[in-house]
Amino acid sequence: MSAKNIILITLDGFRKDKIGLCPSLKSIKENSYYFSEMNTNAPYTFAAHHVIFSGMYPSCNGVDGYYKMFNFKKDEITTLAQLLKENNYYTVSETLDESVLPRQGFDEYNLFDEKTVNLKKRHMELIKRLSKKEKFFAFLHFTDTHLHYVREIVQKYEKSENDDEYYKLKKENNDKYEACTPLADDYIAEIKNVLDENGLSENTLLIIISDHGTGLGEKHGEKFYGVFVYENTINIFCIMHIPGKSPRIITKQCSTIDLYSTIAELAEAKIGKKSEIQGESLLHLIENPSAENRAVFVETGGLYGPWPSPEKHNIFCVKIDGKKLIYNDTPQSWEFYDLKNDPDELHNKYDENSKQINDLKKKLISHFKDNKIITKLN
Repeated sequence: MSAKNIILITLDGFRKDKIGLCPSLKSIKENSYYFSEMNTNAPYTFAAHHVIFSGMYPSCNGVDGYYKMFNFKKDEITTLAQLLKENNYYTVSETLDESVLPRQGFDEYNLFDEKTVNLKKRHMELIKRLSKKEKFFAFLHFTDTHLHYVREIVQKYEKSENDDEYYKLKKENNDKYEACTPLADDYIAEIKNVLDENGLSENTLLIIISDHGTGLGEKHGEKFYGVFVYENTINIFCIMHIPGKSPRIITKQCSTIDLYSTIAELAEAKIGKKSEIQGESLLHLIENPSAENRAVFVETGGLYGPWPSPEKHNIFCVKIDGKKLIYNDTPQSWEFYDLKNDPDELHNKYDENSKQINDLKKKLISHFKDNKIITKLN
């Protein structure tokens, strides 16, 4: 890899369809590899980040429920940070709470108070300091957009009696959400500036993702994220800027579980036998645009919504070739969507006699067995 340093930025809760409102983010996207069909394997912050840093599904890494963020199998898994540290990277994490991602492998594990911190200033100063290191890996968690939306919208509708009003105000929710997108864009602009000013632009791999999207009232029952597995919260984005590489849009389906193997390959860090990494490097999708689409699996079990499940995930889906099958374990039900013809998932076309649907069902049940996921189906 031509870049010796690695910066991974999570724009918490940032929706893919809002990139066009952000000139700086859009500019980096247009000059990078852009994975347009990236999916989060778990659409809420705790589980999403543990997937990225373990390269494993929630059911395998231990964080398979909203209150299981401290059940991570730290003694059995080599985290991405540990792997990079073993390969002589100086490793730094910047996040708001220890529940977000595992501590293992970080030389610095820094926490901030998102209600008072100036993340632009804090992270600019950090990058300046890291520029003096031989090589470094930095994880930067940007939470301002998420915080703004919680303050401006979600907290007004926390009580269930306000549910109907929330879903009726989709346009107002969307306008308020869009009003906070400049926070993310200004932050990205400053990141780009500090890399340029400190001679890091030509030797730093920059990856920008969202850990999950945000529901603005499109789906009744989901006020924010983490409740369901619909596209507005699971279909995210990944921008990967590798110095010296020509920009390209990769339209093949992939997911955040693949980032571990991708970063490891770019860093020329050999993955040992301790971790059974379940993702695959995305580099083959760049090198071979005609590669076969792989199935993507997503699971969740949020605190809010009609069927809260803080103890274990209870909603799952499988996606492949524009087709999507959702299984709800509580209450038991199935949904099927043709995403090419119904991108907003308005028309459930589930038919238990359909061969296409039954083939997807077999894939999902096989995924449950392989990953020891207990549902009412098994």
